[in-house]
Amino acid sequence: MTNTSSTLQRVLFLYLKFMLKACSRCGKIHKPGECTAGIKYTQKIRDSEADRFRNRKIWRRKADEILERDGHCCRVCLSAGVINSTDLSVHHIVPLKVDYDRRLDNDNLITLCRYHHEAAERGRISRQELATMTCTVDFSRHNI
Repeated sequence: MTNTSSTLQRVLFLYLKFMLKACSRCGKIHKPGECTAGIKYTQKIRDSEADRFRNRKIWRRKADEILERDGHCCRVCLSAGVINSTDLSVHHIVPLKVDYDRRLDNDNLITLCRYHHEAAERGRISRQELATMTCTVDFSRHNI
């Protein structure tokens, strides 16, 4: 009798393990552990021309130049009167996938904190608004 109950428990376990059911993250039906809705942006497999560009020395130099130009401050925070120099990155106002030729154009690059970079990526800050915030004063040439 115990052999039958252990076999039954094993079958039930396997059934529940591989049963297709609605995912709590995305609502789609798939096996447990197959949902990609919870994968962070940086964890996704990336191998586009834009991703290869971001790993090149020329981009790193340009990003450092833009950070220096913007005084190592988030331009959106600065426009609101807040000096924020933490967790900064350089953002392409017109994305690489839209116009790859503008990838090193100073007028297309702006320093943003993580919060505003994510907001810009999601479209909560318009490209036009970001373009008006690009630095017109080069802080690297002034002792400010």
